Amino acid sequence: MIIKERKMPLIIRKLNALLRRLPQHHPQRKDIEASFAKYMAGYRGEESIDYVLGFLPEEEYYILHDVRLSDGVRYFQIDTLIVSLKFILLLEIKNISGTLVFDQTFNQLIRITDEKEEAFPDPILQIQRHEQQFRAWLHQHQHHLHLHQIPLESLVIISSPYTLIKNSRDNQAEHLEMVIHSGKLSKKVNDFETLYHNPILTDNRQVDKKAATTNE
Repeated sequence: MIIKERKMPLIIRKLNALLRRLPQHHPQRKDIEASFAKYMAGYRGEESIDYVLGFLPEEEYYILHDVRLSDGVRYFQIDTLIVSLKFILLLEIKNISGTLVFDQTFNQLIRITDEKEEAFPDPILQIQRHEQQFRAWLHQHQHHLHLHQIPLESLVIISSPYTLIKNSRDNQAEHLEMVIHSGKLSKKVNDFETLYHNPILTDNRQVDKKAATTNE
């Protein structure tokens, strides 16, 4: 069941409005168009996951999109949060085409398109940081939620099935277990259900309601 719907980000709406008013020959138009295309690609990648999430039983999973919380020091945002009675799953969704090489030596993601290389921040490092921050958030609300060490899992979702995922030759492949194409999400959720036998929450709406009400 979807508790918090996905909404088009404000930055996309602002850029779209700006482009409608900006003359075609304005010197900054190309830069603004590039920014608009980048944000739209990310948003469409997140939207594409909704189809896969639709296969999860509504009565067993509560889903929140675009969750913005505070760990007590700084704010962080989770693309999608899936809450079951047994575990909580954090998703970082990327819509990046081409060949992706995960380099854990320098903590970067390298995209190769047309023999050109482009570096991106490491999404594995990003989702691991968000998991730590979310754990801190859970600790802050322990009294209200009555949690008892509920397991947290995190995945990086590559939304396009045509994106090729590779590992840097100098790295071990274990960390890539966190990186999957969107089509494999249902299987991974089933794997977590098998891994964690005992329910921790008495009601998975405990976390969803609290996250929804504290969302900034």
